[in-house]
Amino acid sequence: MEKIKIGNTVFVFSQREDGNMREKANRENFIKKLGGIPLYIPNQKHTNKVVGTDQIDTIEADGVYTKDKNAAVGVLTADCMPIALSDGETVVMVHAGWRGLVGGIIQNALGLLKDSPKVIIGASARKCCYEVGTDFVDMFKKEGLPLKYLYTEGKKTFFSMQEMAVDIIKDHRKDAIIIDLNLCTICGENLFSYRKGDFNERILSIAYLED
Repeated sequence: MEKIKIGNTVFVFSQREDGNMREKANRENFIKKLGGIPLYIPNQKHTNKVVGTDQIDTIEADGVYTKDKNAAVGVLTADCMPIALSDGETVVMVHAGWRGLVGGIIQNALGLLKDSPKVIIGASARKCCYEVGTDFVDMFKKEGLPLKYLYTEGKKTFFSMQEMAVDIIKDHRKDAIIIDLNLCTICGENLFSYRKGDFNERILSIAYLED
């Protein structure tokens, strides 16, 4: 477990030693260490939707928000980006892979916040390791997406989700304060990663507002 605090917003993410966060018992133990606060996780389907905590059981979404104090909003990831956003009054937690980035999930999350949002980009696959194929490159070209997020090394191409996310945030909220933890799930030894064979395991990333 790693914890980061910015103002009244707390960001916490699990590590391999905390166990597979797909398992309810592991999540409960994780939250117990934080005082047993309520935890809300959306039904993630690589969408661009961000919902309130009262909608997580009825709407498929990849972001969840709350204004309640000491109530955690969270997402499960295995290479995609967990992104926490907060203005001190509302806190949002987003699961964003390339589909979410292209679909506008960050813009939808930012739309819930007031001035000077703080944004934390958590552990996720990074350009050092996130290799993509020619079909992905072709999709980028077809959709007219900026090729500057693709890096070629020899015959291999790598994608930087984080750089794309940062640019989206800056384009829509110039007053945003962005903190990238610079942690790669693929080469990070204490993190689960789908790409390195952790097909069923997940990291839990949460954010909550303290009193």
